[in-house]
Amino acid sequence: MLSKLIAFAALAAVANAEHWIFGGSRVLTNERIDPIVNPNATGTHVHAVVGSSRFSNVYDPEVLTNSKCTTIPVQPDKSNYWAPQLYHQAENGSLSLIPTTFNIYYLLRPGPKNQPIKAFPKGLKMLAGDSTRRDYNKSSFADQAVSFVCLDYDNDHTNDPDWAERPNFFDHNCPDGMRAQVFFPSCWDGQNLDSPDHKSHLAYPIQNYNSGDCPDSHPVHLVSLFYEMLVSVDQFDYHGADTWVLANGDTTGYGHHGDFQNGWDVDLLQEAIDTCTQANGNVMDCPPLAAVFDQAAADACVIETDILDEDVGLHGPIDKLPGCNPIYPATETCATVAAPAFIPPEQPLPSGWTELGCIAEGTNGRALPAVQTTFANMTKAICASHCQSLGYTLAGAEFSDECYCDNAVKNGASQTFLTWDQCANHCAGNSNEICGGAAKLTLMTFGGAPATPATASSVPSAATQPFSSANAATAAPSSIIAVESVPSVATTSTKVSSAVNTPAAPATTPAAPASSQVAPVSSPAAPASSQAAPATSQAAPTTSQAAAPAPSGGASNTTNVSGLPAGWTAVGCASDVPARTLNIDAFTSESMTIDGCIDHCAALGHTMAGLEYARECYCGSAYVNGGGAPLADDACNMACTGDASRVCGGPMALTVFKKTTTARRHNRARVFGRGHVHGDITV
Repeated sequence: MLSKLIAFAALAAVANAEHWIFGGSRVLTNERIDPIVNPNATGTHVHAVVGSSRFSNVYDPEVLTNSKCTTIPVQPDKSNYWAPQLYHQAENGSLSLIPTTFNIYYLLRPGPKNQPIKAFPKGLKMLAGDSTRRDYNKSSFADQAVSFVCLDYDNDHTNDPDWAERPNFFDHNCPDGMRAQVFFPSCWDGQNLDSPDHKSHLAYPIQNYNSGDCPDSHPVHLVSLFYEMLVSVDQFDYHGADTWVLANGDTTGYGHHGDFQNGWDVDLLQEAIDTCTQANGNVMDCPPLAAVFDQAAADACVIETDILDEDVGLHGPIDKLPGCNPIYPATETCATVAAPAFIPPEQPLPSGWTELGCIAEGTNGRALPAVQTTFANMTKAICASHCQSLGYTLAGAEFSDECYCDNAVKNGASQTFLTWDQCANHCAGNSNEICGGAAKLTLMTFGGAPATPATASSVPSAATQPFSSANAATAAPSSIIAVESVPSVATTSTKVSSAVNTPAAPATTPAAPASSQVAPVSSPAAPASSQAAPATSQAAPTTSQAAAPAPSGGASNTTNVSGLPAGWTAVGCASDVPARTLNIDAFTSESMTIDGCIDHCAALGHTMAGLEYARECYCGSAYVNGGGAPLADDACNMACTGDASRVCGGPMALTVFKKTTTARRHNRARVFGRGHVHGDITV
């Protein structure tokens, strides 16, 4: 009863608090590094890390604040947030890394005395929870601050104790995923930025772990920090108490914990605390933060520092947890092994190749139309090597797994480079590098002296920039790259005109990155267990024409499409735009179907699904960026790659479907800093 009263008090306190959420924050890296507990060394267990792109095993606030980017949408927050990675243990003992995102909450709760709330001081480190704990003390605020919620949006489990929030793992699966939650102490001693146990310089408030007045020993009342680690346990089976395993070997959940190292612009955070007293979850209701909200930069952000060359399960199941972490209750000792080496996060381009930057696709066809190829394990190096082997001097990576080749930029494509964050799709074979975006190419060239291109005056300055090493490699001037205006012609020819001087093909085609730590990017609709196999050799390319043929026999392309998932109806053919009119989520597939796209968007809580170019799926809840104008049916004329009897859009034309019943947005979906359904916080 006491624990229920405490939980109710906590609920009431949180529900009335002003707060903002960095929702759906993407994991930057999964690796065995902990700069707080194991500085300048390899960590004891794998963490899922969110935030600053300069995360490493040494914490230096100056280094963090000068990071290029962060996976948090408010870019001046260069902090890092991390927690132990959760794995699924199969009945045969193999371990699969479970996909994870974070919701990061900042809550303003001054306590009964209305104590002033202060920003985190520069250099502050925090740790909440205990990796070694395997039981629960209900009178301990530190223990109460770690909890789990089992998500099921289709059934009401009110007053069912088997579904109530709890301090350990559930004894059943969670249909819509599980939240692993950590609430950090909010009272600081005012002097120490760290302590030997990484906890004593902080304390929980007097009244509750998540609200109240600060004790005299720790008089400085900080903004409250709360993590939700959203874990897609629903993508795997449940077979008993040892199904879920934290990276530290814990099968109970009691050993869950969270770490934080401050990289904020402290003045900005204090301004937000002082002025955003009406914020109710939505970052955009806090003007100082809304002014620097940049989701594109968060999406495109990749780690800048070297990574551990260690298989942590990103490519598929592993046999044992990395490090010395016997699975509880086992206590066996581990053999001494050498610590893994650090390696660059990106695979180097082949000799003679230079990455130029991000450009928009052609206005009347592909910018590099000579060859279109897809690789399941795409990296920029694989694309460049493939184009070189066919005799081409330009290569472009797009939409994670597409590779385009030619000797000139054609079909009205501009030589003006976009800002680095406009290319935001992570490579299918390595999530630590970028392979273009939607209708945008990461452009590479073979040969030529690097220089800086001019920025076209016809393009708004906010969308373009001179290329620099902060973007990728050094750019080549437009005089090095031929720009040709030709009719839009798609070809898969592997021959090059004898009039073109072609470089010699490389002796070998590079394999995907050597690191076993590099993550492939799989179709968002697929569970982690179906991720691409380790990229130890180049996958066979799928080469296709730039435009798929229209379906034979007249595929359905009207608003009268039968057999759709329940609650969905066809809207018809609508215009797309380079910035995408359904721009919240997307994926591409060589077996694309209408049902597959709708199911993917519905699973993420979106109410609109659009298919384009035979193999691309886009999700959203409304048309944005000026797109969505109705088009004639024949503008959507490309057969779905997975169902030739149906139409999946056309060039810059979407076959659109809309949910007609009320949708519930799942917590595992990206919420872009907006409020969302939450069992503990009414927003």
